[in-house]
Amino acid sequence: MKLLKIHQDDNVAVAIETVIKGEKFTLDNVEIEALDSIPAGHKIALRDISENENVIKYGFPIGHATENIG
Repeated sequence: MKLLKIHQDDNVAVAIETVIKGEKFTLDNVEIEALDSIPAGHKIALRDISENENVIKYGFPIGHATENIG
């Protein structure tokens, strides 16, 4: 699997290998499609994240979305 969800409450996962635009994954019984290519080490949203909503990684907010994601 190219994606790693660190904590059950996270709304993002980390690409542990480069993800190519259009690749599809199933994580937590949800299908995710990469809308852009994502380099290893970068995050991918696991669901739509609204502008100003917290980005959750490690089970804690690590920032907030500056625009709608997804």
